[in-house]
Amino acid sequence: METVVSESVTGNGSGSSAQSDTGHVQIVDQAHIARVLVGLDDRRHALTVAIGNQATDYPAHLEAVSLENEELLLTITDAGSLSPATLDQHGIILKAENDQQLSFERIEVHRSERAGEALKLWGALPGRLTTAARRGHTRIALRRDMSVEAALTLFEGQPPLASTLRDISGGGCLVQLPLAECVPLIEGTLVPHVTLTFPNGERFSIGASVRHVTPVVDTHDAAVGLAFEPLDLGHQQQLMDIVSTTQREIAWRSGEGSRLASPSALYTAPDTRKRPRREKRRRSTPVVALLKKITRDLHLFLLALQSGQPLPIERLERSANRLIKLHGEDRQAFFYGLTCLTHEPGWLQHSLGVAGKLADLMLAEPSFAAHTHRAVRAALMHDMGKALLIDENLPSLESEMSEPQRQRLQAHVTVLMSALSKANYPFEALERDIIGAINERLDGSGYPRGVEEQALSPIARMAAVIDVIDAMTRARGDRPPLSAVQAYRYLYNRPARFDQHWVTRYVQRHGFYPLGSLVEFSNGYLAWVLGVDERGQPNRVRVIRNLRWDDAFYDDEVGRLDFEQLGRLTGAALPHLHDL
Repeated sequence: METVVSESVTGNGSGSSAQSDTGHVQIVDQAHIARVLVGLDDRRHALTVAIGNQATDYPAHLEAVSLENEELLLTITDAGSLSPATLDQHGIILKAENDQQLSFERIEVHRSERAGEALKLWGALPGRLTTAARRGHTRIALRRDMSVEAALTLFEGQPPLASTLRDISGGGCLVQLPLAECVPLIEGTLVPHVTLTFPNGERFSIGASVRHVTPVVDTHDAAVGLAFEPLDLGHQQQLMDIVSTTQREIAWRSGEGSRLASPSALYTAPDTRKRPRREKRRRSTPVVALLKKITRDLHLFLLALQSGQPLPIERLERSANRLIKLHGEDRQAFFYGLTCLTHEPGWLQHSLGVAGKLADLMLAEPSFAAHTHRAVRAALMHDMGKALLIDENLPSLESEMSEPQRQRLQAHVTVLMSALSKANYPFEALERDIIGAINERLDGSGYPRGVEEQALSPIARMAAVIDVIDAMTRARGDRPPLSAVQAYRYLYNRPARFDQHWVTRYVQRHGFYPLGSLVEFSNGYLAWVLGVDERGQPNRVRVIRNLRWDDAFYDDEVGRLDFEQLGRLTGAALPHLHDL
């Protein structure tokens, strides 16, 4: 496609294109535009659609181009918040994130059709194409069998974000990484160091800026477009060599090279044997798969909140409904599943834990059950403000923090409420109550307002108890997690701060060995709690290790009748002490 656009710039003077002083080229020859459209390739371009004056650019796929009917078919993904009626009022613009930044302008929509979260659009071929007339930046898409690691270092002293290189050009690259890692990557963000590590160990490191963050359809990943900072002569030569070598490697692997072609040293990895890895993860279940769908929706909600895009309210609604449904279908499998989301960021694991336990307690209280959905929505959002605070002054929520950083983190409630209000989130009174008061304490020692007991509703008091227990039983940068009993003891010893009625009710619901916690037996066995009886005692566990033998790893589900093989239950165990 690069060649097609360049031909229009150097064309025969027919008037089909014009170059402005800013270095942009406008093409109005519709046949020419159609040829460029046909050449678009999702592997080489991040395709998005802009609608009217909205700040949002929606991820898209170009499904078909009909020259005969002068029509194209687009699918807008993750478009649940987009109303088809909006399309009738505005033309749309198709953008192709190639180093040229192609913009196909004012496409008239003929009809639309919803397909789940996606929206299919049939529209007229665009009448104008605008592009920057730059040469030499053809984007080379890597094959799936060409593995190149990309490390993005944003903040000094923090580990880089691990990603995978998807394409590269003389002006930038596209990397793919989990949505969970994209919190600090908004458009325009400077990435001081992008380091590409090729199979043979060669590295290319350069500064870059974020051009876009686009969710990858039906995955938990995002594609992040990066524009390289100006290169010196040494980096220019290295990058040219990498791009040309990558092109030759693709041709060789595709069988399209000459008879003299051979694999390149750049993509030839040393012959090393990998040791078999011991499996330490908790086994995934169907419930976990559904919980991961909730995490994806919450990541996309946060991404929209960060970038000023219209909030996908329906994703939040769906997440709350799905969570409550999973809890109702199998409470024990649900709580075990929550403990399996270990690769999600801490703020999100905590939000899901609080939402699940709040639903559990409210549904058990007849006077509160009818308000469960709204409360769960608030709990799912209540810690997002922490992610919004990440910057060079607070580069990580997981590492140990200084006192100024801790003080700054307390602003997360105000930051979240302000961001939601700016995005026109339709607040309900109960949501404001939970988000605004979940960090308050009966004695006025909480934040953000420092209000006392009489100003706190029963649901706010309940949520505060759940929030603290869940937080204390998770690891933090400055301390390991506490056991459930240790957390209970902390709250019971502070009746002036925490509502003792809700502390007692929580313990009654979850017991001393909560679902998903780790327990130890007298014969040395460690096991995850899968089920408990009416007294809160484990009656079903998944045995994973025996501490008496270093290499004794298991994955066996054991019921109460077979507990005698494990020995006597001696108490709770802390996973981090056993590298779990």
